Parts: sequence; C-alpha cells; structure tokens
Amino acid sequence: MDFPSFALGAPPRSRPIRSPAAWADVVNAGFLPLEHTPRHTSEFVAHIDVLDRMPSVLAMIRTQAHRVTRTPTLAARSDEAYFKAFWLLRGRCEIEQGDNRSILLPGYWTVYDTARPYSVEIDDGSQFLVLLMPQGTCREWQAFADTLCGRPLETDTCSRSVLFALLSMFDAPATGGQEEGSAVVDAVGRMLSASILTQACTHERGGRLERRLQEARRYVMAHLGDARLTPDRLAAALNMSRRALYGLFNALGVTPANFILEERLECCRTALADSIHRHRTITEIALDNGFCDSAHFSRLFKRRYGVTPRQWRERS
Repeated sequence: MDFPSFALGAPPRSRPIRSPAAWADVVNAGFLPLEHTPRHTSEFVAHIDVLDRMPSVLAMIRTQAHRVTRTPTLAARSDEAYFKAFWLLRGRCEIEQGDNRSILLPGYWTVYDTARPYSVEIDDGSQFLVLLMPQGTCREWQAFADTLCGRPLETDTCSRSVLFALLSMFDAPATGGQEEGSAVVDAVGRMLSASILTQACTHERGGRLERRLQEARRYVMAHLGDARLTPDRLAAALNMSRRALYGLFNALGVTPANFILEERLECCRTALADSIHRHRTITEIALDNGFCDSAHFSRLFKRRYGVTPRQWRERS
C-alpha cells in the first residue's frame, strides 16, 4: 500500500539517538519497560517522534536492528494494561506473543497485549507507527487477544483509515490540542475494534474450515477401499449437506468426487511401484482401492499419469 511521503524517511520532528542505552532510556520512559538487545554493538541510530497532544501514546519510529522483549517480570510489574497497535511502514519484524509467532511485512499491522510477555525482532531500517491504548478503552479486544495478538493482520478498510488518520496528525500543525487528540483516539478505537472483530471471525472460520477438511480427508483415507464411498456418503458421515460438502472442498479447488478419485489413483500408483506388492495383480490392487472394473481403472490411470498401470509398474 502507499504511505504519505514523510513515512518513508526519518520521523518529521525527530532527532537521532545514537546509542542503545540512550534508546532504551527513551523508550522505557515514554512507553513501557522493555529489554533492548541491539544486533550491532558498534553503531546504532534511531529516530522517534511522539505526539504530545494525544491522550494515548502515539509515536513514529525508525531504527536500526534490535530486539525488544517484554519479559514476564516486566509485564507483571505494570500498574495498567495496554494494547499496543503496531503498523509496519517499511522493513521487517518478527513477532512473538504466546503461541503466536509471525513475520510482519509492510502493509500489515498487529496488536500486542502489554500485560503478557512478548518480543519483537526489528530489522535494520524498519519504520513503524505505534499506538498505546489503555485496555479499559477497548475492552472488546480482550476476547480475541489469544487469537490475534502477535499475528499479522490485514490492512482492511477500517485499519487503513486509522493508519492514514494517525499519519496525518504528524503532518498537520498542532491546532486542536488534547480535545482533538481525544476525539481521534476515540474514533480510532471504534474503527480498530471493527477491524479486529472482522479478522477474528475470519480466522475462526478458517480454523473451522481446516478442521472439517481434515475430518473429510481422514474419512476418505479410512474408507478408500470401499467402492460405495461417494460424495453423498461422505456428506452423511460428516453430518452435512451435499451442497455444504462441495463448498468445503471448493477451498481445495476440487470436487469431493475428484478428491476421492485422486486419492484412489495415487494409492494404486504407490502400490504398483512398491516391491512388497509385486506378487499381487494390477486388478487386485485396483479393487483394494475402491475400483470396480480393471479396464475402467486402467483408462483413468493412463489419463492421469500418461502411462498404463502395467507400464508404470515395469518402469518402477
């Protein structure tokens, strides 16, 4: 996605900070206590611009490579819990919180829960926007914290609007004071909540879809030798309609019937190439994998692999 021009250079009103220790002092005083580990010990430069007219902490940062860690001890010491929204404008970050581990690239954003440990590995030249919001102002996020915190989130319409609104505040003169900042943060919270809710539902649906596909795969593999295995029987076994079954397999780009056929052909191909089945006839192998007619099996096999079952066995 395209960012305003100032987002690709140093933050607009920043001054360079040229030592890891000084950088740690600035961040710990202005944000949260964190452990800082620079990747390069000889040289370090960082820029930060913090808006002072915001009720929540908003900052644009550009920095050389380092790692920040919110340890269990530091998290436990906090008097107030925050959610930290983080937009990557350039560079690359590796993020970890709880069971979520991911790589963040420009065009994506994420959220951390500061009441729990997390770590961020930041590459050289990375630039990002950070908004620290008290959890009391966005309580609905808590229900999705385990699912989404530390995961790369899509820049949808709501989160894109938030990003550009926040970026514009760095480019505009400070005329509205604290009231303007409060209004922006209130709107930002509502729009980010909408984005988080949408993405949490999408993630949950994706998880359910994958679980159902795994159930379907397991059932097919367990009953592959049964010539009566059909899409209708599979749908009944999964307690779903035929239409729902076809919608499920549409995620794989195949129909249920084609999936069953492909698995049967692949099992036959593997068996024909295995010396342990050398004593068995091609017809026996075909029947064991759900085919009722050897001639029909041979035609399907040649159409799929370009050789007859006998030619495949001889080559193998």
